[in-house]
Amino acid sequence: MRELRHPWQLLYRMYRHVQPVLEREFDAWYGRAQRIEDPELRKQAMASMESKKFHCQGGCVYAAQVVPHIEVIVPLIVAYQTISDYLDNLCDRSTSLDPVDFRQLHVSMQDALTPGAPLQDYYRYRDEKDDSGFLAELVLACQRYTAQLSGYEKIKPHVLRLSRLYSDLQVYKHIAHDQREARLLAWWDEHKEENSELYWQEFAAVTGSTINIFALFCLATDEDVPDEQILAINGAYFPWISGLHILLDYLIDMEEDRLGGDLNFVSYYTSEREATERLRHFIKQAKASVDRLPNPDFHRMIVDGLVAFYLVDRKVNRNQPRIYTIARELLKQARGLPSVLFYVNSLLVRR
Repeated sequence: MRELRHPWQLLYRMYRHVQPVLEREFDAWYGRAQRIEDPELRKQAMASMESKKFHCQGGCVYAAQVVPHIEVIVPLIVAYQTISDYLDNLCDRSTSLDPVDFRQLHVSMQDALTPGAPLQDYYRYRDEKDDSGFLAELVLACQRYTAQLSGYEKIKPHVLRLSRLYSDLQVYKHIAHDQREARLLAWWDEHKEENSELYWQEFAAVTGSTINIFALFCLATDEDVPDEQILAINGAYFPWISGLHILLDYLIDMEEDRLGGDLNFVSYYTSEREATERLRHFIKQAKASVDRLPNPDFHRMIVDGLVAFYLVDRKVNRNQPRIYTIARELLKQARGLPSVLFYVNSLLVRR
């Protein structure tokens, strides 16, 4: 299949090929969540899917590169992202503040990326345990689909590394409020030497994205994927594209998080000016880094799409002047027909 070079090609493949499989898979897992026995686990599973479906929609954009493999890639992305969103709710909105519990829950994310790994008791340290097999079935689905990717063994060490970093973040950012910042800073001390271009909160943001993993899934559809392509994807996504993804997400949630007492990485910038400059830097570096990637036009569209998707959110309005001012400056970097098309499409999806 031809490389994606134009935004209308991407949108066509999304609506013609990706969306029907995405809806089928998402609806099936949502129906499965409705049958969870424990009321708290059922509540969090359903709430995560109802409020975060756009995470699956965004992740499945990557499948538009590999339409012949769509029946593997889309179900894999939906299942893995559903695990991520469900566990996020269990750590953020449920009944526990125990880091041991959070760590054990997230073992499922590494098991999901390890075909043949035995299932474990992921709820071992939590009072609510009876999810009627929901999480185990998600893990097994991911194992089944990753085993069908002919080049998976080549990307497996990389996706496991990203998954472990993601899990670390989820553990540290969800513990008691008076402990989380100190633990995140201690974690940063372990990684700052190899991430010297970043601030500590930016490193944390980078680890919170799953899209690097999804980009690698698509590479693994090629049995002979060159090592240099894997390294190029990792170099572009970690930190620039993944960081842009999560920093934009935190930007639009900044006021909501302030009112709710939730941790927000954009709020750690010293001023609106610094936040704007750093986010501009991430956009600039993300766009520069895609030139070294296979199918660079596609990944360039990902960067434009991220900016468009987040900055059309209803939270970006004149009633939130800090967010609005930063967003307005960032949109100046996203010009041209591709950005307009993604902006309009994102407006339809968001609203």
